[in-house]
Amino acid sequence: MKDWTNYQNKTYSDDACKLIIDFLDKYKVDSAIDLGCGSGNETVYMVKNGIKVLAIDRQLNQDFILNRLSDNEKKMISFKESSFEDVELPKTKLITAFFSIPFCNPNNFDELWTKIYNSIEDNGYFVGQLFGDRDTWNVVKSINTFSIDKVREILHRNGKTSEEDCINYYLTMNMMYNDYKVYAENKRLDIQDFCIEMSKWFIEDIDAPKHKVSKYFEMFLDEEELED
Repeated sequence: MKDWTNYQNKTYSDDACKLIIDFLDKYKVDSAIDLGCGSGNETVYMVKNGIKVLAIDRQLNQDFILNRLSDNEKKMISFKESSFEDVELPKTKLITAFFSIPFCNPNNFDELWTKIYNSIEDNGYFVGQLFGDRDTWNVVKSINTFSIDKVREILHRNGKTSEEDCINYYLTMNMMYNDYKVYAENKRLDIQDFCIEMSKWFIEDIDAPKHKVSKYFEMFLDEEELED
């Protein structure tokens, strides 16, 4: 089993992921599970926004979270130490998983995804990331990476209705990462937050035509076919 202690120590002082910040600007929930909570930055952010959170990690460091909460806020947090492969998830309005569930054993990922889906209450939400098949992790067999067709299969299998939004985000994040990773590194920017912010502006461009993302990739694929 991989030891995540160094990663947790390294990320302890990071800001919460911009995905959860943007999400909570638009939506209100009263309960959440932070799946693979790591150093707990998103857990702390949610608690401080009035959300009861169950923090789950296979190497749980409760002090990383509790040291940043007031006595009243501590009443809104609970913990469970568990691997992705063995985890049991209660019902909740929101499940978050920030750069975590791709590290589930690939043999158990489908089971984990089904547990996530079944845990989310009606009109609830999942906020997190999957790794695309062009991600640098795709050379590691123990890491889950997904083609766009596989993502569609996962969404359809569980009856997900907002497929277009999920696919748009998947495509745009991969585009931003591949096109601007070197730029972000050269400017010493946080690659994760940079790609999220760029993707948000690209998708939500109010002056753009409808279905901007699909039109962009249709044009991109047509150009690739011409080059071939």
